Amino acid sequence: MAGTIVEVTFPAEQFALEHTLNTLETVTFEVEQIVATNPDSLMPFIWITTTDRTTLEEAFAADESVADFQLIADFETEYLYQLEWIDRIEHLIRILVTEKATVLAARGHKNAWHLRLLFVDHDSVTRTHEYCQEHGIDFGIENIQEFSNQRGDQFGLTATQQKALQLAADRGYYSIPREITTEDLAEDLDVSHQALSERLRRGHGNLVDHLLGTGDETAESTETALTEPERKTSTD
Repeated sequence: MAGTIVEVTFPAEQFALEHTLNTLETVTFEVEQIVATNPDSLMPFIWITTTDRTTLEEAFAADESVADFQLIADFETEYLYQLEWIDRIEHLIRILVTEKATVLAARGHKNAWHLRLLFVDHDSVTRTHEYCQEHGIDFGIENIQEFSNQRGDQFGLTATQQKALQLAADRGYYSIPREITTEDLAEDLDVSHQALSERLRRGHGNLVDHLLGTGDETAESTETALTEPERKTSTD
């Protein structure tokens, strides 16, 4: 499977939760992977870590981008909310749905949103970039690269790192809350706890260096094909 990963930044005022992000400046909003298949399915569930749920919900209620919200899960300081958006963010949703983009990750903090998007090809990225320009949306590209998920070494992973990361994902190690411990993962892989921890740490480091690093020649050459591209060091 081939595709193009793009990391972009949007001002919150052009997207969503501007009031909430400004009210809770130290709080980070995390969105899990979503495939954009219809206008009502983009970023419906958001994780928030805060000790002040009352202020959070007051901010939601006063936020012009939120039509409605509902608490789905409560883990004392971690909350999962389902949000219904108003039509103001429909332009971005429409183009992502049209291009069948996948939101791999989304992070809202202070006055901006940082999104990691997966498109089927580079042409889809170009069309999205042009659409956003036409509708006054600052599609601030931080990083872009082509990739194929057929071989782990294309992400800088060794075979053992790829196996450990895949098993961890399959068994819910990255879920909130975690569904399996590193001790149990180590037992499944027949390695020591220390060896697994080192394998995961190095695997995470290689993924970050490969996907978010600024020295990738493919990323640099690909981005130059976009209209007025904007390249920065990723802060996600």
